[in-house]
Amino acid sequence: MATMKINILSRCLGRQVDFNAVIPSYTLKRGRTEKFDDIYSPENKYKLLILLHGFTGDCNDYISFSNIVRYAEDNDIVVVMPSGFNSGYANYEYGDKMRSFIAEELVRVCRYMLPVSDRYEDTYIGGLSMGAAGSAKIALAYPEVFSKVLCMSGAPSRLGMPKGVSLSWFGDDPNVYDSDPNKDDTKLIGTPEDAYFTAKDNLDRKKPVPEFFITIGSLDFLLSTVRAFKEYIVDLGYKVKYEEVQGYGHQWEFWDLKVKERLYDFF
Repeated sequence: MATMKINILSRCLGRQVDFNAVIPSYTLKRGRTEKFDDIYSPENKYKLLILLHGFTGDCNDYISFSNIVRYAEDNDIVVVMPSGFNSGYANYEYGDKMRSFIAEELVRVCRYMLPVSDRYEDTYIGGLSMGAAGSAKIALAYPEVFSKVLCMSGAPSRLGMPKGVSLSWFGDDPNVYDSDPNKDDTKLIGTPEDAYFTAKDNLDRKKPVPEFFITIGSLDFLLSTVRAFKEYIVDLGYKVKYEEVQGYGHQWEFWDLKVKERLYDFF
């Protein structure tokens, strides 16, 4: 596999941003049976998985803390990991447009720069914790772009409801980001930031809808949030594979295991 760090000027974000990419290339395993021309053919178009990190993370997390390179190699898939900062993968009224960057810009950049398929059935998104909630929200806001979604240890919350969990890196300071796209999230109800709304709206409008794999540890502090979202989209009629794994909390041992399993089956 080839690993690359790419830095681009993002139109959606108005600044330079990094993303890591893992791309099939020559390996000892492939090289024993394939010719260079077969491996490096411009006709090769691989499946694409955009994999989102969690709160406090960046584009290096999966490479640093999991075996994503080896798993991608075994499955001949391109995995792209952007830096989403602590954005909640949201579009802010006066600031970042991270949701638009992922779905509208990054997918185009990948299809332009990397040997990836442009087919709906070959384009996936997933993530852990904040990245799980972000991947579900983005896939539901752009159901024509992503066909499958992996949510590990996270899911969107219902807007306008009391938060069971509120992450804050800065304590009670009201002037800093506290993990919610907007402190008064009631004004986001019925917008693309509202995954509960877009999930139902997609069906009402007869749009294509993604398939979900949702997984969480039995000891995870986000368990109730994940269960509520899973039950909601299952009741709507979405195709969902769901599991609660005993003995795991919010930890990389769990995410490394699950991203491996899902690359070998779900994707």
